[in-house]
Parts: sequence; structure tokens; C-alpha cells
Amino acid sequence: MTGFKFGTAINCIDGRTQQVVIDYMRQNFEVDGVDMVNFPGADGTFANCEHSEELVFIKRATSISIERHGSKVIAVVGHHDCAGNPGDKEHHYAHIRRAVQEVHSWKFPVQIIGLYVNDEWKIEEVRRS
Repeated sequence: MTGFKFGTAINCIDGRTQQVVIDYMRQNFEVDGVDMVNFPGADGTFANCEHSEELVFIKRATSISIERHGSKVIAVVGHHDCAGNPGDKEHHYAHIRRAVQEVHSWKFPVQIIGLYVNDEWKIEEVRRS
């Protein structure tokens, strides 16, 4: 797929968030497609499981997206009404910020952003790194 530009989303497994995130990344980061690294309550995984097996999996999958697909942007996503990481908007914002810091520490040569899918299924940009 010569010329196909990838982004990467570390997102929850919740299907309600997938297309919203893909559309946002395509519109705002000039990507053609998004590799999805899905884990229940993904933003909470960074806040609650430092150096866990889950983070090893997430980092490995993200690495493949960057090294093999040439992804230039990583979005870490949290969302309203999350079964895997229940909490209000402020809870998710804090977890997303922590997740962006952690992904930044992995030293991938890409842009890293934090996204929150709100109760209207719209994207709020939490942080860029």
C-alpha cells in the first residue's frame, strides 16, 4: 500500500468509540487509516497497571504499527460510559494525561495525543505531546 498513511489509536474495546476516533484522526492528522490497539479501559490501564503485562502488549502492538506501517501519530483514548475504566470526565482526563506521558517515555519518533470521546460521542482533545 504505497503512500498509505497510518496513525495508531490505543483505544478501548468499546465499539462505539472506534469509528469516531478513526474519523477524527483522518480529518485532523492526514492519515488514511488507523491501526487499533484495543484494550478494555485502555486509558485506565496506564494509570493502574504500570509496567504490567497489559502495557507490554500495548507497547509491542504500537511498536509494530510504527515500525512496520510507518505510523506518525499515536492517540491514547478514553471515553464516556466506559465499562473497563468507569469514572467521570475528570477521571478519564487524568488517566489520558498519564497515558500520554507513559507513551512519550517509550521514545517513539511520533506525535502523541490524548483524546476523550464525550457523552455526545464527539472528540475532545486532551493533550498533545
